[in-house]
Amino acid sequence: MLNYSSILISGPTASGKSDLAVRLAKKYDGVIINADAMQIYDVLSIITARPNPKAQDTIPHFLYGYVNPQIRYSVGEWQKDIARLLIFLEKINILPIIVGGTGLYFSGLLGEIAEIPNISQQIRSKWLKVKDENETHYLHEYLRKIDPKSYKKINPNDQSRILRAIEVYEQTGVSIQDWKERQGIRLIEKSKSKFIYLCPKKDYLHHNIEKRTAKMLSSEELYSEVRDLRNLKVPSAYPSMKAIGVREVMDLIDGKINQDQAEASINNQTKKYVKRQITWARKKMVYWDWIDDEKQISKLS
Repeated sequence: MLNYSSILISGPTASGKSDLAVRLAKKYDGVIINADAMQIYDVLSIITARPNPKAQDTIPHFLYGYVNPQIRYSVGEWQKDIARLLIFLEKINILPIIVGGTGLYFSGLLGEIAEIPNISQQIRSKWLKVKDENETHYLHEYLRKIDPKSYKKINPNDQSRILRAIEVYEQTGVSIQDWKERQGIRLIEKSKSKFIYLCPKKDYLHHNIEKRTAKMLSSEELYSEVRDLRNLKVPSAYPSMKAIGVREVMDLIDGKINQDQAEASINNQTKKYVKRQITWARKKMVYWDWIDDEKQISKLS
């Protein structure tokens, strides 16, 4: 008999989170809910390693591939979507298994960050136009004038985060840094939840990353979905365009780089991202059960 009302599984890319979620869902008749910021987009399947159709047919999967890449989907919007789903699952007594590598989604789930009000389309359109007409340096300097806190925190080359900070300040009159420090609404009971952080050894992760990238680049579906994404003409500052591999596959399609170069770049970026994920988790997920041995992982289910 399981004594938990929910199971949360996180970990770096290629750590085996999705496989573990499926095994646990089968064992406890649960459902799987996505907590990965890139696997929400409908066009991006292969490039984000979204669970394949076979896995999704076997176990109910929610919040995967349902957002248009032209939408700047936020943590706050995910909080609203999962809140409705959790209420429904609780009423029918079904175990939610929430899995993904986006740490901020879990912070939102646990009420560790406040829900930032939605940005109006008028403000978003205005600042997208400003972005298209100016360099990132201009936006960063503007941020310095209106929101010194964010100016000091955000990388001067991170156009997407700079734009987000400007929009939030214009919409609310409050720094996005102050919003992050506020407490939000806790959507699950911490004391009744099981927290699992999968973190296998570095060599194991790197092997899985390289294997995944090679398999991805051999899929015709990959090139089809990246072409579809490009045809949507999504602004480069939007989150969906930041998915690792999108730029490389576009360049590969255009003949600007060869497959070996694309593969090396994707592997390198993914390994760096994994390092950032683990660094963040060591600060924010200290109370989770950290599992770093493959045998321990297999015993979990």
